[in-house]
Amino acid sequence: MGMLFGGKVKSPPPPDPKISEAQQRQEERLDAREEKQMRELAAQKRARRIAGQRLLLSPERENPQVGIKEKLGG
Repeated sequence: MGMLFGGKVKSPPPPDPKISEAQQRQEERLDAREEKQMRELAAQKRARRIAGQRLLLSPERENPQVGIKEKLGG
């Protein structure tokens, strides 16, 4: 509006360096937290996938690759 009456346009003051540093640290913390969560999810998926195979290929069974040949039930 100052231009209408011949005044100069005031530019906003530069941001405080402390604020920009705090914002940078916060972004780094968020990135680290997100990366940690992704690693945890990947570990959970890997554990689920491997745990099933570990039970099927248990050393308790005589021949784990062949499976059980006994009939259950009748």
